Amino acid sequence: MQQSDTIRFHLFAALSILFVCIVPQTLWALPLKPTDGLKAPVSLSGHLAIFHDPTGALTFNDIVSKRSNIQFEPIPSMLTQGYQKGAIWARFSLSASTAPRQWLLQVERPLIEHITLYVSDGAGGYSVLPPGRLNLGDGADADAYPAVFPISVPSTRTDYYIRLQSSTSITTSLNLWQSQGYEEYRRSDDWIMGMVVGAIFVMIFTNFLYAVWLRDSLYLLYIAVIIESGLISLFHMGYASEVLRSMEPKTVHLVWGIIVCLYSIVMMLFLARLFEFHRHLIWAWRVSQGVVLLNGIALAFAIAGRYGDVGFFVSRLQQLSLIFISLLVLYLLIVRRRYQYLLSAIAFLGVISVLLVMQMMYTGANPFQLDGSLSRFLAGGTVIHLALLSAAVAKRTRLAERSLSEEKDRVIAVSRLAEQELTIKVRERTAELGERNASLKVEVDRRHLLELKLRQALDTANDALAQQRDFVALVSHEFRGPLAVISAAADNLSSSAGESADNIKLRTTRIRQTVKRMSSLIENVLAFDRLNGGQKTLPTIKMFDLNEVLHAAEAGLDDAAAGRVSFTHGDEVIVKGDRNLLEIVIQNLIQNALKYSSVTSSVTIRLSTEQGVAFVHVVDQGSGVAPDDHEFIFMRYYRAAGQLVNGSGLGLYISREIARQHGGGLILAASDINGSTFRLSLPVEGNWPAPEK
Repeated sequence: MQQSDTIRFHLFAALSILFVCIVPQTLWALPLKPTDGLKAPVSLSGHLAIFHDPTGALTFNDIVSKRSNIQFEPIPSMLTQGYQKGAIWARFSLSASTAPRQWLLQVERPLIEHITLYVSDGAGGYSVLPPGRLNLGDGADADAYPAVFPISVPSTRTDYYIRLQSSTSITTSLNLWQSQGYEEYRRSDDWIMGMVVGAIFVMIFTNFLYAVWLRDSLYLLYIAVIIESGLISLFHMGYASEVLRSMEPKTVHLVWGIIVCLYSIVMMLFLARLFEFHRHLIWAWRVSQGVVLLNGIALAFAIAGRYGDVGFFVSRLQQLSLIFISLLVLYLLIVRRRYQYLLSAIAFLGVISVLLVMQMMYTGANPFQLDGSLSRFLAGGTVIHLALLSAAVAKRTRLAERSLSEEKDRVIAVSRLAEQELTIKVRERTAELGERNASLKVEVDRRHLLELKLRQALDTANDALAQQRDFVALVSHEFRGPLAVISAAADNLSSSAGESADNIKLRTTRIRQTVKRMSSLIENVLAFDRLNGGQKTLPTIKMFDLNEVLHAAEAGLDDAAAGRVSFTHGDEVIVKGDRNLLEIVIQNLIQNALKYSSVTSSVTIRLSTEQGVAFVHVVDQGSGVAPDDHEFIFMRYYRAAGQLVNGSGLGLYISREIARQHGGGLILAASDINGSTFRLSLPVEGNWPAPEK
């Protein structure tokens, strides 16, 4: 029996729960009292039931038709539906058995674009009630609030329906006021808004002075934050329709979307600069720039009138940004111990907290089950954070001034130290310069003495050289006479030979060769003396035909040499220079060719011209010059190793120097086992190089 009673009890409880779930619940009417709505509003939170029309096409008749697919769901607090497509229908019930019949219904968030209130007409039907234009205070003709409806509340339970549709967040609370209480409420709002506006103007002026004085763009960013904060409070507290009364409602909502996006941009830029992310956390600075970029894209949508498409994204991004910055600031304070940011962090703590909660409500969440908007808290927090941040900015200014003063002191100290060091260095350098001047004077005197001695030595050397030249000229003159006599005697002896003619001819030939060698030696010694006499120019310069030099050389050959040497003359070749010296060159080349080749071989002398240059080629059929000696045969007194032919080592050296003084040159053009070719080059008249200065 007891078990049967238990079963019946559980069955009854289950059926009761099922009945509650299936049968639509009917809200109890909210009774209004005479004292309600005077000092504080009567909130409808907890007395609302809502229905979401995703298409926004349902009419009021559809809503009250009791169709099964239209079910109103009760909500425990205020409306926090967030960004919803379509329309939201809300239903509530009122009764005023003892209270006054006339009340004001306030839709607290005035940014919802379309609000329609349906009230009973007393005849069983409903009519649309437009928002009222109320005159508050001393007959001031102004909109008290853009979403305030004057309603009549009967003594019996009456249902009311309100339709809300907006491209912004449908987050609001519904409040009931008596006219007197609402006037006091708006006056307090006026005081709050007046304090906000006054503080904003003071802070704008102050920060503008800071920006000009310190030349820091951070203060200009803070001015932008101040202006945006004031505009946000202006819209939230319902003053936008009064300030922007010349604009259409659609334009006012467009401005709201632009202000929200700009607020997110300037707030992120300001906080990133204020806490110096670029110095401490460069990646955080880049993240903040990315957030600014995303808000910039949303701003473009808002300007195009499509803020509703990105409103949820902007709210969510602002939530994440504020959380991100809060965590970074805590990291800087706790981990990095950057306590200079403590006052700035405290200044923004309250506002950031209120903004986070409001953005959560705008996106459809109400974790704290709040029954009213936070617009007043936001406005009050704006004033508080402006005051605290002003202190932070003033502290920053003092720090900047102190830093500037310290920097000036440091610069002055460094300048003084540098001046002292410069004075010491100047003294040291002056003393060093004096010592160097003294040593330089000693060195100059020593060099003057050396120069005097050198001049004396040079004069002595010149005197000795002059004596040497005189001696060489004397010896040469003295040698030429006897050599001429010897040569003449040899010629006479050769011409008057008898039976032993061959023997005498051989001896006379040797005598003439010896005389020729000694004459050539004397000529080379004289030429060497002239070349080393310090003369830069030729002593005797004439123009003549180079063929004449070859003819003279040919005429000076004895019979044996003349039989071996062949000359190839060319056209007239006019050169300029010392004819005697050039004859010495030709004679030296011919004598070398004869000496260093066999007595039966021939020697060829060939004259040619090419591109303004005369060439004399002397070709012999000797054994050639060893490759290792090519670079040395033109050196003074050089004799190849193992050389059996007599010579002084001056012929080729003197010949090349004479050629160079005539603007030409002398080279070994070719040499092998079949003979050698020496090439003398001289400029033809008109192609001489400019004289050396």
